[in-house]
Amino acid sequence: MNKPVHRARFLRCAQLAALLFAALFLIPALRAQPTEQTVQSRFLFVFETSKEMKLRLEATEKALNTMLATSLRGELHAGDSMGVWTFGQNLQTSGYPLQGWNPDAAVTIASNLVEHVGQQHYAKTARYELLQPLLNRVVQNSERLTVLVFCDGEGKISGTPYDDAISQVFKEKLGEQKNAHQPFVIVFRSQLGQYVGCAMTLPPQQVNIPLFPPLPEPPPPPAPKPAIAPPRAPVVMGQPLIIIGKKPVASLPPPVTSPPPVVAPVAPGVPNNATVPPTNPIVAKIVGLTPTNPPPAPAENSSSGNNVFMLVGAGLLGAAIALVLVFWLRPRPKDASLITRSMNDPK
Repeated sequence: MNKPVHRARFLRCAQLAALLFAALFLIPALRAQPTEQTVQSRFLFVFETSKEMKLRLEATEKALNTMLATSLRGELHAGDSMGVWTFGQNLQTSGYPLQGWNPDAAVTIASNLVEHVGQQHYAKTARYELLQPLLNRVVQNSERLTVLVFCDGEGKISGTPYDDAISQVFKEKLGEQKNAHQPFVIVFRSQLGQYVGCAMTLPPQQVNIPLFPPLPEPPPPPAPKPAIAPPRAPVVMGQPLIIIGKKPVASLPPPVTSPPPVVAPVAPGVPNNATVPPTNPIVAKIVGLTPTNPPPAPAENSSSGNNVFMLVGAGLLGAAIALVLVFWLRPRPKDASLITRSMNDPK
């Protein structure tokens, strides 16, 4: 009993291990798959309303139903926008509202579109020169665009890279399609603002739609910019020292201040304002005099001057004689003591 139970447990464990082992390899593989680039797809249906196309209206409606029933052979996806233009003597771009494609409502959408085409006024010929400029503008402003033109083949398309090839097919198949009351269906495809493909279909054959080329690889992310060191703070330079003036003079010793000039005693014959000239050279320079020896006093010739000097000299002489007499006549000291004499007596 235990052996079958152990065997069943072993098998379940082995299966679980196998699943985990497979997951380890599948998860990195799924991450490595590049994500598909998604772009907006637009479809534009253009119907010519010339007199000749009225004879081909039934075949046009039948071809249109077949295209929408197969979602344009799988090229028309849910959410893709659909627009409708008509052109004859005039270009109509707003007669049919723009709508998104819904596969579940394909029958209703096809019926409404066929009814709109049948209600147009068909007369005269179509003017292709009205269609092409606006069509090229839409091409330039679309990421991915598919244009289906239903025409009679008697006009001339210009302004595309496929003008010559289209004209050649018109020339070769015009009579055949006219006798069969069948239209021409031209399919243009553009991507990122440029025509990338063109195909022509001769109903009742199924529509031929060229494939889009692969989208270009997105540009690699920009490489990180190297870190830039912050700019160093500029060194602020002080204003230059500008010295204006003369060269400084070496310091001089302070001037010697001299005593005020001595006023000489007034003598007879000398003015009261007479002063003794300074003998200091610096002082003499300050007062504007030349430092010279003082001039000798003028000799007095008057008798009064002589008498004064004589009196002064006599007085001085008498004083000197009196001092000599006083010194000579003073009393002498008595004999000195024995000790004094012994000291003064030479041995």
